[in-house]
Amino acid sequence: MKISISYPPLESNRGTPLLSQNRQFQWFHKATFIYPMVPAYAATLLKQNGYDVFWDDGIAEKLSYQMWSERLKKENPQLIAMETKTPVVKKHWEIISDIKTNLPDSIVVLMGDHITALPEESLENSNADYCLSSGDYDFSLLSLCNFLSKGDPLCGGWYFKDQNGNIKNTGQQNLSANDLNLLPHIDRQLTKWQLYAYENGNFKYTPGTYTMAGRDCWWGKCTFCSWTTLFPAGKFRTIKPARLLDDIEKNLIPLGIKEIFDDTGCFPAGQWLIKFCEGFIERSLYKKISFSCNMRFGVLKQKHYDLMAKANFRLVLFGIESANQETIDKIDKKINIQNIPSELQLKNIANKTYKGCISPHVTTMIGYPWENYADAKATIDFTKALFNKGLIDTLQATIVIPYPGTPLFKEAKEKGWLATEDWNDFDMRQLVFKGKITTKEAMELTQGIYKSFIVPGFIIRKLLSIRSLNDLKYLIVSGVRVISHLLDFKK
Repeated sequence: MKISISYPPLESNRGTPLLSQNRQFQWFHKATFIYPMVPAYAATLLKQNGYDVFWDDGIAEKLSYQMWSERLKKENPQLIAMETKTPVVKKHWEIISDIKTNLPDSIVVLMGDHITALPEESLENSNADYCLSSGDYDFSLLSLCNFLSKGDPLCGGWYFKDQNGNIKNTGQQNLSANDLNLLPHIDRQLTKWQLYAYENGNFKYTPGTYTMAGRDCWWGKCTFCSWTTLFPAGKFRTIKPARLLDDIEKNLIPLGIKEIFDDTGCFPAGQWLIKFCEGFIERSLYKKISFSCNMRFGVLKQKHYDLMAKANFRLVLFGIESANQETIDKIDKKINIQNIPSELQLKNIANKTYKGCISPHVTTMIGYPWENYADAKATIDFTKALFNKGLIDTLQATIVIPYPGTPLFKEAKEKGWLATEDWNDFDMRQLVFKGKITTKEAMELTQGIYKSFIVPGFIIRKLLSIRSLNDLKYLIVSGVRVISHLLDFKK
């Protein structure tokens, strides 16, 4: 049985779609390709179990739709699995119609956070054969393939139509039963890791790659996060620190990889983090590769920053989301804005003590329905202050989008906040809330966050920090990406 894990090209004058391994969908003027970690695990697991797997990322390969379609016809897979998200699900419905015309016997599977939230919708509006209401694509796709080829029982999480056209399902999947430590290490060659190794703003040193120590976030309560649909709070699972260290040492470093970004929603903290850092140091991995991850404010103490700096952690991504404490409380972020500057001072101490290079990156959002212009402007002022004090190095700004399945979407429905429920409009090119600011103001404010880079203290520090050709190259690339993001939010 041949299985294709496919990302069809989505041709648009809006840019390149940021779809795979992404909690928020966005069109980018400058392409960024993120390694789809869970689909990559799925491909590897299927291959390990004797299935013929075709890795088919037409977006990252920069294929035209026609080229992709012709190649798929030539490969002729029996099963085609596609990850989708809210703003492009309607387009994927059209693509499935094309697939069924060209390959009428192929079974088409849709998966992703939108499908997990609304599995029946796609069965009613497209020719998809199966919809997966679960984030464990790997365990689930293996179960489906074993069901189809061997008649094995089908695991929970699957929706499909019976012979009479009635939608049936196999119940909820028990994520806790899926032990991540039993998965094989990702086959990087099978999943064409080089496609995602260079055009990625998270990497200072290339080639880079991704890992994923856990699924997905041990906090898991932020009301806006689409991946809480895939991995609900209380279901966080990790691999063992030694397993991740083995993968880095035995599989990634031999490939010549120079930087890793771990895309767990929030990297494991506490003793897990300590064991990982100590192992990274003991194995001398810090001499060969740098490491980056997502993290929460209010978790790391001085001892953690010290270990991370010593272990050559480079980029640590923190979610601020808003500088207004009221907003932070509403979205269940549970951090204290006033404590952020003092915590970031700890990384400065660690960097000086251990000659480390921890660079904090923060994420912010504009367009909450309860925030007015002054509230949103306060977030810009806050990030500017962090830059001026040398506490952060980079940031990400986005428009708030309430994805189906999230608590924020449910609240928006109940309170009549939604200005549209056309999924095409949920692509961050406009507000979908009936808020206190206009779309034009939201775009200008979001651009303002990126322009907060342009403060004298930050620019001088960056120029003085140049120690090598690589530093200069990264500074230039970062500048180009800032300009491209300004275009991304140009109304």
